[in-house]
Amino acid sequence: MAELLVSIAVLAMIVLFVSTLVNSATNITTLSTKRMDADSQIRPLFDRMAVDFSQMIRRQDVDYYVKSSLDTEPGNDKIAFFCNVAGYYPATGSTSPLSLVAYRISSNSGGSLNRMERMSKGLVWNGVSGTDAPIIFGLQAIANNWSAATNTSTDPDYELVGPQVFRFEYFYLLKTGAVSDMPGANGMQDITAIAISLATIDQRSRVLLSDSQVATIIGRLKDFDASQPSSDLTTSWQTSLNQITDMPRVAINGIRIYQRYFYLR
Repeated sequence: MAELLVSIAVLAMIVLFVSTLVNSATNITTLSTKRMDADSQIRPLFDRMAVDFSQMIRRQDVDYYVKSSLDTEPGNDKIAFFCNVAGYYPATGSTSPLSLVAYRISSNSGGSLNRMERMSKGLVWNGVSGTDAPIIFGLQAIANNWSAATNTSTDPDYELVGPQVFRFEYFYLLKTGAVSDMPGANGMQDITAIAISLATIDQRSRVLLSDSQVATIIGRLKDFDASQPSSDLTTSWQTSLNQITDMPRVAINGIRIYQRYFYLR
């Protein structure tokens, strides 16, 4: 009888050990899968941005919609610029090789709320159309002619490019080696690179959060501070995430932070 009890006890311990081992392996696999999901989405997004920034038209008479002293863009940033890439062109008219490209985090209700969108509005040649605008020179050209590139309004040429991206911040690496959130010369002539910082959350973690909770997290991830080192932004974001106690921890653990410098040609 004693031998039977010992055998049962040993068997129970083995079952408990195997169960714990399986649960640990499952948790590790789940975390690894979440990380791979985030990486697999960020990689093509950064590749797309690399093409856009490398083909950006940098001239002193060409307009850009970027952060400046007139618009510091608290919270999620927006950026729009003319680019030598193909876009979504009008159904008729002779198309040019140029597009208006814009990136933003959507604030419109629906499937794209708090997710990254990209506009690629193909432009026609000058004089081709009375309704479809060509590239327009001068300050405020983008805001005055393509308002959706600078505000929250909808546009059919926006597409979802970062379903997991909910926080978007950028700053500039100047030719002096300093970092700044304000370009100091027309045509971005004083800028060496644009640094993009993104926060993502995988879908399985996101379903545990409401839209209002995601918005709260966005507000807790601070804006770029030019008085701090360039690494301060992502470091402070991670610190803020570590301090969150009023939301499911398993969801917060699914948030990943990325940063990449895009050097301008």
